[in-house]
Amino acid sequence: MAVLHTSAGDRWRKNLHRPDGTLAERVCSVQEERAFWRDRMKSSAPQRDSYADAVWEKLYEIAASFSISSVLEIGPGWGNYTFPLCRSFAQTACVDISPDNLRFLKERTRQEGLSLMTFCSAWETAETGKWDLVFGYNCLYRLMEPELFLQKMNDTAQKLCMIGMNRPPEFPWLPALEEMGVKLHYTRQGCEALADVLSSLRIRGELVNVPNYRVYRYPDREAVLRRAEQFLLSPCPRERLWEVLAPYHRRENQQWICEYSFESQFLVWRPVK
Repeated sequence: MAVLHTSAGDRWRKNLHRPDGTLAERVCSVQEERAFWRDRMKSSAPQRDSYADAVWEKLYEIAASFSISSVLEIGPGWGNYTFPLCRSFAQTACVDISPDNLRFLKERTRQEGLSLMTFCSAWETAETGKWDLVFGYNCLYRLMEPELFLQKMNDTAQKLCMIGMNRPPEFPWLPALEEMGVKLHYTRQGCEALADVLSSLRIRGELVNVPNYRVYRYPDREAVLRRAEQFLLSPCPRERLWEVLAPYHRRENQQWICEYSFESQFLVWRPVK
């Protein structure tokens, strides 16, 4: 498939760069992305994200109205939606760049007596055949060719396309840090920007907002600081950092807790042939 660049896609590519003009290593390198997931699988048992229930409920509600029987999931990670998809639809498959992720999902579904087909590939080059629903959620953080990505979703789906993200910022304290002049890298664009790219392909989609809620729990203040430091582009004194973080966290049962409301969002469209 030929790669088409549009002005909306160029804006997406520009905003994928960090404030210092660089790209994250995981964006540039397949090896770095695979290493991230390999280390993630080794370091801790994969657990479903707390926000996934609300996303799944809306996904199923929309899909059920289209009489979906087969689903292809892009970038499943550790399976926030993979297992309920397998339980709810006759045929499910996943495309992921990480063989470690796919081995984990395949083994877990086998243990539960479920069926899952897997394709180890970047979505843009995957050969999967046709599926009723093509779906992905929070799988766009290294997307450099949004036009190709969305066009391939459109061409692969027979009934419905759904792509989604949590609306940025990922943490409520990130804008407060920036207001203090701290240089950060984090996802700054959501489904609205993706809808602009889809429109540039002359395909009309609908944005669907999903009210959501998230809780992070940390064993100590050190863990809170380490999480924040993952977003820093340059060092920041820890006391200064804590001054910003403290109002967003509360102490409870020997833990520091950050809880907040936010919106998940889908871009939904019927495939245009």
